[in-house]
Amino acid sequence: MSDKPISSRKQQALETKARIYQTALSLMEKKNYQSITIEEISKSAGVSVGAFYHYFKSKNDIFFEIYQEADRYFEEHVAIELQAPPGLPRILEYFAYYAGYCQRVGLDTVKSLYNPDNKLFIKYDRFMLQLLKHVVSDAQTRQLLSTALDAQQITEYLLIAARGVVCDWCLHDGRYDLNDAMQRYIARLLPIFMPSAA
Repeated sequence: MSDKPISSRKQQALETKARIYQTALSLMEKKNYQSITIEEISKSAGVSVGAFYHYFKSKNDIFFEIYQEADRYFEEHVAIELQAPPGLPRILEYFAYYAGYCQRVGLDTVKSLYNPDNKLFIKYDRFMLQLLKHVVSDAQTRQLLSTALDAQQITEYLLIAARGVVCDWCLHDGRYDLNDAMQRYIARLLPIFMPSAA
């Protein structure tokens, strides 16, 4: 692998792409994503519309970037930092990171993401979702969770519940602690997956 320093042209390209992305996120904090135009993003970022299309095929590519960033965070941090004992404690810890990430991204950005046209929530091959499936599968292997449903099915149940909590948090304009609510709801749901419930 080459240790050559990045060229100034490539560095400038990376900075321009990052500026467009950050500008789109900033605009999402002020208004609904659906009403933001590519022209508006480009103008605010100080680039031409042509430059926008050089880095992003469409406005929806901003969404893809947000999810790629989430997957990188879960791969580079959460997968390494999960410390709770296997089983229910580790699942709860995962959802503490999940809620924390939503809060970090920000209420207005999360509101923009939560719309029925956004199918990335159900793209289960993403790292963030595969990590939860691994945590669930590990708990099943250790006989800490029932095997009446497979790991994928349990993962989907948990994520549907988690998305519901986040959606409710958005509906209430973030007026309550998302992590606290997430922990309470997931903790109430988990007993149905215990071995005795099989």
